[in-house]
Amino acid sequence: MSDIVSADALIERINDITNRLGEAEIWHEVRFFREDGVSILAHVPGEYWEIDILTDGSVDVEVFRTTGELEDEAAIDRLIQSQSNRTQ
Repeated sequence: MSDIVSADALIERINDITNRLGEAEIWHEVRFFREDGVSILAHVPGEYWEIDILTDGSVDVEVFRTTGELEDEAAIDRLIQSQSNRTQ
């Protein structure tokens, strides 16, 4: 799609998706990360979903899955440090 949909249509789309997630008892929240749409973040065991509803009416879904590998507390410092290095 390339045209911008109405605000009513965008809100209807967001409500439809959040209602479907809610009925399935999937934790989710609506966030505003993008200038061209609205994001819904959803978490299920072992997965994290980013659902973007864009102003042109399209929907992008990105799924992140766990590897199942667990680390100890030392991983926290390593992860924070690696993120700090990325922002410098």
